[in-house]
Amino acid sequence: MQLNYTQFFLYIFIGQVILGILLGLIPFFLGRSRGKASLGNWGLLATIVAGAISPLGALIAVGIFVWLIVKKPAATADTVDNSGDEL
Repeated sequence: MQLNYTQFFLYIFIGQVILGILLGLIPFFLGRSRGKASLGNWGLLATIVAGAISPLGALIAVGIFVWLIVKKPAATADTVDNSGDEL
C-alpha cells in the first residue's frame, strides 16, 4: 500500500500535534507546581498550536512559557489576600 500526499501530510500533522502535546506538558506541570496554573494552561495551548504549525515553533513556545513561569515569583498567601482582615 502506498501513501498519497494527503495521507502523508495528515500523518505528519498528527505527529506534530502529538509532539506539541508532549512538549506542552512541560510548562503545564511546571506552572502547576509553581502556583501559576493559568500560565501553564496557556503554555500547553500555545505549544499545541505552535507544534501543529512547526516543531521548531513548539520548542520556542516551550522555552518562552518556561521562562515566563520561572521568571515571576510564585504566588503566596500574602499576595492573594490583601484585605487586611483576620481570618
